[in-house]
Amino acid sequence: MRYLARIGSEDFSLEVVRHGSGRYTVRLNGEAREVETRGAGGAVALSVDGRLWDASISREGSADGVNGDRSYGVTLGERYYPVRILDPLRQAAASSAPQQSGRADIRSTMPGRIAAVLVREGQSIAAGQGVVVVEAMKMENEITSPKDGTVRAIAVNAGDAVEAGALLVTVD
Repeated sequence: MRYLARIGSEDFSLEVVRHGSGRYTVRLNGEAREVETRGAGGAVALSVDGRLWDASISREGSADGVNGDRSYGVTLGERYYPVRILDPLRQAAASSAPQQSGRADIRSTMPGRIAAVLVREGQSIAAGQGVVVVEAMKMENEITSPKDGTVRAIAVNAGDAVEAGALLVTVD
C-alpha cells in the first residue's frame, strides 16, 4: 500500500509491503527498511533492519479523521511523533490550487479506468465540478475542475485506461 504521511511538519511518501505474519518492507521516501512487529494493540516491539525498538501507537481524533486523513501518536523509544496518514486524492487536489485565469489541464491523480465523462466540449463549468470519474481498485473517484471556465478539450472516453498524470480535460 502507498501512502502520504505527515510526520510533524514534514511530508513523506510511504510504501508498505506485507510479507506475512508481522513482516514488512517499508519504504520511506524510497529508502527501504525491513520491519518486523511483535505484540498487538497499541504497544509493539519493532525490529527495523535488525535493531529492536519499543513502540506504542494510538489513534487520535475521530474515526474518519479530517478530510479522510487519519492521525496517530507514535512513540518510538523515548521519542513521540505526531503522524497523519493523508488522503492522497485530497492532497493531489489541494496541491493544484484553484486557478483564476488561463488554461487548466486536468490530469488523473491515479491509474485506473475512465468510468464516466461528466462534461462535454464547450460546456461552462464551475470550480469543484466533477469532470471525469476514474475507477481504481473497485472505487470510483470523481476528478474535479480547479477553476470556473469552459471545457475546451476532452482527452479520454469512458472505458479508456489511464495512468496517473494522464491528461483528462482542458478548461479555459
